[in-house]
Amino acid sequence: MDLRPSKRQKRAASPVGRRQSNSTSGTKPDAASIRQSRSAFLNSISRSISPPKIQRSTSASEEEPSNAARGSSEIRQSPQQSLQRPTTAQTIQDVPSSSAVKLIKSPFKLTTIRDLPGSQNVDTIGLSDILGDPLIREAWVFNFCFDVDWLMDHFDPDIRSMVKVKIVHGSWRREDDNRIGIEDACRRWPNVEALTAYLPDPFGTHHSKMFVLFTHDDHAQIIIHTANMLAQDWTNMTQAVWTSPKLPKTEATTLPQIGRIGSGTRFKHDILAYLSFYGSKTRNLREQLLAFDFRAVRGALIASVPAKIPESVAGSQVDLQKDLWGYPSLARALRSISHPGLEHPSSKSTSHLVMQVSSIATLSPKWLERFLAAVLEPRSSRPSTALTGTPARLLRQTSIIYPTPVNVATSLDGYASGRSIHTKAQSPAHFKQIELLRPSWCRWARGPNPAFRARRHDAAPHIKTYVQFRSRPSKETAAPEIDWALLTSANLSTQAWGSLQEKEGQIVVKSFEIGVLVWPELFTESFDDDEAHDLPPSTLGPNFEFSNLGDSKGKTASMIPVFGSDGPPSPERSVHLNSNTNPTERSILGQTPPSTIIGLRIPYDLPLTAYAPSELPWSPNGPEDSLDRHGKRWPRDFIR
Repeated sequence: MDLRPSKRQKRAASPVGRRQSNSTSGTKPDAASIRQSRSAFLNSISRSISPPKIQRSTSASEEEPSNAARGSSEIRQSPQQSLQRPTTAQTIQDVPSSSAVKLIKSPFKLTTIRDLPGSQNVDTIGLSDILGDPLIREAWVFNFCFDVDWLMDHFDPDIRSMVKVKIVHGSWRREDDNRIGIEDACRRWPNVEALTAYLPDPFGTHHSKMFVLFTHDDHAQIIIHTANMLAQDWTNMTQAVWTSPKLPKTEATTLPQIGRIGSGTRFKHDILAYLSFYGSKTRNLREQLLAFDFRAVRGALIASVPAKIPESVAGSQVDLQKDLWGYPSLARALRSISHPGLEHPSSKSTSHLVMQVSSIATLSPKWLERFLAAVLEPRSSRPSTALTGTPARLLRQTSIIYPTPVNVATSLDGYASGRSIHTKAQSPAHFKQIELLRPSWCRWARGPNPAFRARRHDAAPHIKTYVQFRSRPSKETAAPEIDWALLTSANLSTQAWGSLQEKEGQIVVKSFEIGVLVWPELFTESFDDDEAHDLPPSTLGPNFEFSNLGDSKGKTASMIPVFGSDGPPSPERSVHLNSNTNPTERSILGQTPPSTIIGLRIPYDLPLTAYAPSELPWSPNGPEDSLDRHGKRWPRDFIR
């Protein structure tokens, strides 16, 4: 439901509207207030407005639809409205109440699902929202798979043949179908240029999904997401998007000091370091980005590039200027988050990691243990040699959301969506891994409680999220608070996150991946570029307290799951939530609220639904005799 006021309501809220309302109610305003209101109103409408010229005329059929017809942001808003951010990472809404709690919308947005009703597409974003701005002059598009003609259709018609578009892909083999299709399309679009990322390892992929946009009004914008540049990915599959604010040109003549992890200056440093791995092909892009001010960005860039990282550097607690990639990059960022559960992990810790991915590679138990230890216990001083190779303890703190064959068959596109969802279930080694992960498997399914439904169970997942909840979501505690959340292109694989070569003492990352990590503290007013905050708490002295990492008045921030829309509930509303809402959440939101509450749009239903003992994860390698929702079998009816 669109919560914005209608035009009629907006007029009633104007100074003139208020004056008329007062007069009809019998209250006689004084002459001075009338003059003041009239002056304010006339000033508000006397601004110079110069919209860009367009080549096409506007017909009556293009008039703004009614509120009832607005379902997705592609319908509701113009591209400029949907992506412009007046504050830091997200629009901040002050709650009109005595609590003075600041509510912040989710930093991650879900994409619009074509075959779902508008009521299930509230606060969503489509590709036309991202690329439809007629002010775009140059677009860099990083991705894995491309349909270039389909991509170009989403630019504004008036600029489609003029905007400079750079297609960055990793299909280095000349016989690759993706490369052939890209190069063929570039011949039809003289303004489109294809660039191939160098991949030194044949098992590596260019899996990053990102836009970098430059506009004629001297702004830049970074957009990181999870979808390929294919129609299927943007129609009926669950995806998500993170957008930076629109970045203005910087007035500084020298580079600013690199700030703490999560700050805009650190984000700028990290994205330029990431882009440097493309070599001379992105030199022009890097030079352009240097001229923009990133200080409004809130989020840590977590990326992977083909690289070899010495294990001694990857485990460094203090050297924050080193460029890290893969899981060492994530672990270092998590060490900078101020939360007692992260600083003092123990067997009694209640934190729970939910990994929701669309592909799971063949993984050794030792790799699983090392990866989970880096994520769940990032501040542990235990050396990697102390790992036992049995990840059972850490898996008890972990859930893995991955669809079953039934989840795929009943999705909007049926088995066709299964082409984009991968794990192997063929050899004894594959089935051994499935059983190792058995306690963690959870379905992509509709949950039992309507209050905690994401309304995406019918849209098969291509999204990848890693979220640490304060406790395991359960029937009694359906939606615990969130310690941190990562939206990324990276699935569960050694190529994406890196693998330790013990003899060489180095971690080898093979693929390009990119994502954004967020946590509550980022959105407090006191979060700034103070590098001292990046030091581990253990180095800050015996009198250091976590409350010191709040703002100067000791206020705190809380990140909570939100469903169906991007905004968190106000403290006044939260006390009326369903009875099995997390008691801690009810206390925090309803009685002693923090100064800032951030919503995080969750793509799956809570609490999670575990696999049945006999259920297996979906694998496109095996046949499925059951019919999908369109009456088709896999793979018989999909063989070309």
